[in-house]
Amino acid sequence: MRTVALVLLVAVLATGCAGPFMFRKSHWTVQEVKDWYPEYRKDPQSWDGILYQGSSSKWHHYVARLISWDNWVTIQIRRTDLVVADERPYPVPSSAGLGYYFVDPNRDFVKLRESR
Repeated sequence: MRTVALVLLVAVLATGCAGPFMFRKSHWTVQEVKDWYPEYRKDPQSWDGILYQGSSSKWHHYVARLISWDNWVTIQIRRTDLVVADERPYPVPSSAGLGYYFVDPNRDFVKLRESR
């Protein structure tokens, strides 16, 4: 019983120190990203889009950096939930940096500009 209590305590502390739930979340719906994005943009140091990292067999992969939090938000959206016009492979090749291009979720994930 004591071991179970210790494991629960460690789990609670680890979860509490990892930050707010939305920042640890990785699987998102299109609507969740659209709802979250305006809050992200309120930070004056946030990127002006989220970075598309490519598509795998099941997911479209994106990332956003929370500069004031010095944290990264990983966003994975099911391929069946979103059509990506300029689809590229995931994982990102090292020559592409962190991702391929920035998108605006509020404009149906339209491509804004290349990442470089």
